[in-house]
Amino acid sequence: MMDPFVSALEELAEALLAGEDPESALQDIAQEHDLPAPALRNRALRALGPLETYNKRQAELKKERDQTARRRDPVFAGASFLAAVASLNPRLSAEDRQAEIERLAAEYDVDPAAHKEAIERLRRR
Repeated sequence: MMDPFVSALEELAEALLAGEDPESALQDIAQEHDLPAPALRNRALRALGPLETYNKRQAELKKERDQTARRRDPVFAGASFLAAVASLNPRLSAEDRQAEIERLAAEYDVDPAAHKEAIERLRRR
């Protein structure tokens, strides 16, 4: 038989990722699963870490995984960089646009000079 805390913890993790209030989600889920809230909180803290920062930590982990994938694949990194450049606000001044391109190049670990022609084509749209 499965530990009753496992499905409750999975549900709590999903609720936290969806941006629900940690305390009310914990109370609701403990009640739904007929578990004592303090026991679920203790298990959750061991399994998920501080509940208030779970969502942020998961987002940071996803960002790190994405960056690692881009570093392994320069074509993916270049395409991701150009997609980010394409989505820049067209109302940015030339200086602000260039600063954003430099920031994105650092984030995606690419050389903006290698994508100069594509960036110029994007600007003409």
